[in-house]
Amino acid sequence: MEHRIDPALLEKRVMVHLVGVGGNGAQMAACLARLDIAMRALGHPGGLHVMAFDADRVSEANVGRQLYSRADLGQYKSVVTVHRLNLFYGFDWEAVPARYEDRKEAGVSIDPDVVVSCVDTRAARRALHEALLGADNAPAYWLDLGNKEATAQVLLGEPRTKKRRAGGLRLPCITELFPELLDPSIPDDNTPSCSVRMSLASQGLFINDVVVRMGAQLLYELFSQGRLRHHGVVMNLESKRCGPIEADAAVWARYGFVPDGADSEAAQCEPQDQPVATPADA
Repeated sequence: MEHRIDPALLEKRVMVHLVGVGGNGAQMAACLARLDIAMRALGHPGGLHVMAFDADRVSEANVGRQLYSRADLGQYKSVVTVHRLNLFYGFDWEAVPARYEDRKEAGVSIDPDVVVSCVDTRAARRALHEALLGADNAPAYWLDLGNKEATAQVLLGEPRTKKRRAGGLRLPCITELFPELLDPSIPDDNTPSCSVRMSLASQGLFINDVVVRMGAQLLYELFSQGRLRHHGVVMNLESKRCGPIEADAAVWARYGFVPDGADSEAAQCEPQDQPVATPADA
């Protein structure tokens, strides 16, 4: 199966909501800036407009492992990141120093075309699932990045709507392919780190770099070629292995997901050599 881009995204400036501007999010913001320039160079009429959401401030533990310096201590991550990119590239992107679920209260009324989530708790993903799946104003795509100390996954999905249910196969989202992320009985491991050393004990130094590049590559392929054969990647830095998640109902069946309106025999066919991974929370 080959997924083709929503044609509407090739005709206007694409509104992107970046949720979380920490280890993954700050690097993804920089990759989105490069993607914007590449898209317009390839003839896209408007490129990207990014709104970055994060209520956290830069702490001592963020300096070095994330893209922040001591001069940023105490500042909102979203504001620091967007301000730098706007100055460097001449953008008009926006920072919202609030949680994504509080965006309406923060005065944000524009619906996104693409949501990129770089959150580090199951609770945050559950909130995104409830906000994005089934909503009439659901975005065209939801790209989720998650990682643990040495493992990570990236998945690009199309949130379910009535229109997409009737239109045949759609790319499943992270919480559909890995429904255990919605299990409220599994506790979040979100104890704050007070130093870089403690932070590195829970996440490797370069895991964020790897997962972000994979996520950015999916978006680059989607907007530069207009199509995707793989819509996700699972990876393990310790074993130096990674494997694609194909846009294919038979592959999704190995994760326990049967797409809306999928042919039952195709959905039950088990493909060969397709890795199935445990999802990472962060």
